[in-house]
Amino acid sequence: MYDAPKIAIRVGNKVSNPTEYLCGVRQGCPASPILFDFYIKDIFKGVRGVRVPGLTSRIPGLLFADDAVLFAESSADLQAALDTITEWSDTWEMAVNASKCGIMTISGELATDMTLQGQKVNSTDQYTYLGYIMNSNWDVSGMIKNNKNKVRKALYASYSFLKRTDVLTALKIKFINSVLIPIGCYGGEKFGMNEARCKLIQP
Repeated sequence: MYDAPKIAIRVGNKVSNPTEYLCGVRQGCPASPILFDFYIKDIFKGVRGVRVPGLTSRIPGLLFADDAVLFAESSADLQAALDTITEWSDTWEMAVNASKCGIMTISGELATDMTLQGQKVNSTDQYTYLGYIMNSNWDVSGMIKNNKNKVRKALYASYSFLKRTDVLTALKIKFINSVLIPIGCYGGEKFGMNEARCKLIQP
């Protein structure tokens, strides 16, 4: 499939002459996510990271698909980590859009502006990681309100189904347990131990 692959461009009814392409995969190729895992797996190599109580190894960051989070204990460590990512990106000819990146400090302030591939990375007070809303104050109220709104939308969308008399009650209960409750409980490991906070998303 990838023996001398060629590509052509079509504009309207006209098609350009085919030309060989030397990088990338075909659109929708099932090998793409697997190859990307191999491609990106060493992006944190050389990043110092942070110490986490109970773990013997330092944690440089988190990776999920093409979403990366860096951890640093100081401004100097953070810039060093960004420089490592810059070097990796330049080596593999990847351009990073710094405008889609942000720095959130938990304690203290940045000593200077942080740069990534020569671009300034702005600071932010709030960050959403895989749907979980975090902020520099560790205030979970925003996450709870977000869950509440999502549950409300899902409930409205499924109301016609839930009020049907020809649908078994057991099936409705299963739907509530498997669809609605998980939406409200997403991130509950962080806020679920407080009854007052959870009242907002109680039925």
